[in-house]
Amino acid sequence: MYDPYDGIIGSLLIQRYDQGEVFSMTDSLGKETSLTVELPEGGQLTVACTPIHLAELKAGILYSQSHPMPILSDDFPKEAPDYASILEEQQKFSSRSDLFIKTGSVHSGQLMDLDYVPVFFTEDMGRHNVLDKLIGYARLHHIDPARVWLMISSRMPLELIHKAHLAGIRRICCISAPTREAVEFAREQKIILLGMFRGARFNIYSSSDTE
Repeated sequence: MYDPYDGIIGSLLIQRYDQGEVFSMTDSLGKETSLTVELPEGGQLTVACTPIHLAELKAGILYSQSHPMPILSDDFPKEAPDYASILEEQQKFSSRSDLFIKTGSVHSGQLMDLDYVPVFFTEDMGRHNVLDKLIGYARLHHIDPARVWLMISSRMPLELIHKAHLAGIRRICCISAPTREAVEFAREQKIILLGMFRGARFNIYSSSDTE
């Protein structure tokens, strides 16, 4: 029988403490591997990663390493966000990660079109890898990063939003919180930034209304 998680999830015997008792059990754990990418200018870059969507990860790393200069904008994207649709999709997103549900050891991310329809979903142990996989997918499939929404399960520090900006992404939803520096950067670069999704609410950190 085909197992979609073969090579991705492994099992180990562990012990669990629960309500004052210690007992043995078999636990599902995410596996990791190493990916080595040959850089165009010479040299190599090796990253530890979850062994799925490796072609997208390689493409994203190569693009990120090339340090592209994004097209700067004087204003936020003209399409006003549909907050109700974003919240609805975020709630689906949070239950979409079977790998996280089984192991608890990965971040998740997806690209959505401007109608909030997911076009690519991926997971990885590293949040930078998740973003590189999303960027790589957009590059391999000729998707304009300025015409998608990025949704990612991790927090959003400055280094991550800067990488998204260099790829041309201008609409970001982070399920956790951004840092102050990330918010200031998003406002400066006219990037829509939503975050801290909890139940039926979330924060609007950067938009045309927060200037």
